[in-house]
Amino acid sequence: MKEQVSTRQMIYVLVLNRIGTIITIMSIIHMGPGNQDIWIMMILSTFYCLLFNLPFLFLSMRFSKSSIIGYMEKIFGKFIGKILGVAYGLFFMRIAILYYYIEIQMIRTTFMEELSPIIIVTVLMIVSIYIASRGFEVSVRTIEFFGPIVIGSIIFYIVLGFNNIDLTVLLPIYQDSSLASLSMGALEASLIFTDPVILSMNFPSLSNKKDAGKIIVISKIFSQLIIILMLIATQVSLGVEQARHSNFPFLTYVRLVRTYSIFERIEAVFLITWIIIVTTRVVSYLYISGKAFKEVFNKKDIKPFIYAVGIILGIIIYYISDVNPRLAYLYGRKTQEYYYYFIFNIGIPILAIITYYIRGRDFKKQERLGN
Repeated sequence: MKEQVSTRQMIYVLVLNRIGTIITIMSIIHMGPGNQDIWIMMILSTFYCLLFNLPFLFLSMRFSKSSIIGYMEKIFGKFIGKILGVAYGLFFMRIAILYYYIEIQMIRTTFMEELSPIIIVTVLMIVSIYIASRGFEVSVRTIEFFGPIVIGSIIFYIVLGFNNIDLTVLLPIYQDSSLASLSMGALEASLIFTDPVILSMNFPSLSNKKDAGKIIVISKIFSQLIIILMLIATQVSLGVEQARHSNFPFLTYVRLVRTYSIFERIEAVFLITWIIIVTTRVVSYLYISGKAFKEVFNKKDIKPFIYAVGIILGIIIYYISDVNPRLAYLYGRKTQEYYYYFIFNIGIPILAIITYYIRGRDFKKQERLGN
């Protein structure tokens, strides 16, 4: 039976995915001017985020029954299409590796310092493989249940930390920045979000495909609002410079929150919220990685590919977590990352649209033949 995902469920998937990009290391504080005007930069980035969604949205609406892998084969032909399919599969795996690694390092360095990496990797991988293998519909139902709880928890942390907030930290506004630096930072910030590929890979499962535009706008604006609130709370509580030099800025902010005896250790409650968010993101990319390779090899069952991808991810993550740790890679600007994101989120889709119009007659002929 074909999996069906509602508009509401997809919105929650994309919102948690975007929040998960920021909540751990908050890389946006190193972008653009890198000062108290980052919140302005994030408002500007909303425009870029919406703009960068258009290529995939056009292709998904035009080939509504196919995922990225499917319509790349139709546009570029089977050979080039399969090469692009493998490339996207590896790209999704790369994102999953990065966020698994971040998850493991935060658990090891802040909560369970004595726990062996092999145990953390094994447990997280087994849980992720199990959830992903149950199918996307089951995953999004779980996300739909936890989504309001997670979002409410983040707002709760921000409200509880109100006594630590000094809004004068945000002053002077726009005096130490330029429009060019804010615009460049907004462009950088928009490139690190990869939710367009999640929507496009699962577009055939949407129960109401006409709501695609609504899904994009609501998920972008709502998640940007949450991210900006997290950013402001962190900067005005820790200070701009301390936030920049903190490994996990929002966690540091949460630890300063006064709980008024509601919780003995609020960071333990935050850990649960954070694990749900990051696991949601990782499972999404594990699933679409398996789906990409399943479609490349034209198979019906996705489970063998999820198992294979999961095992490969586990081996790689254990290696870079314990055998050859690379903590420095997590922090600061990583220019090469922007190239990857630009190529797969914008470059290839735009090239596909150009090719689609060049081959317009061929597609019209296929439509007349019912193919």
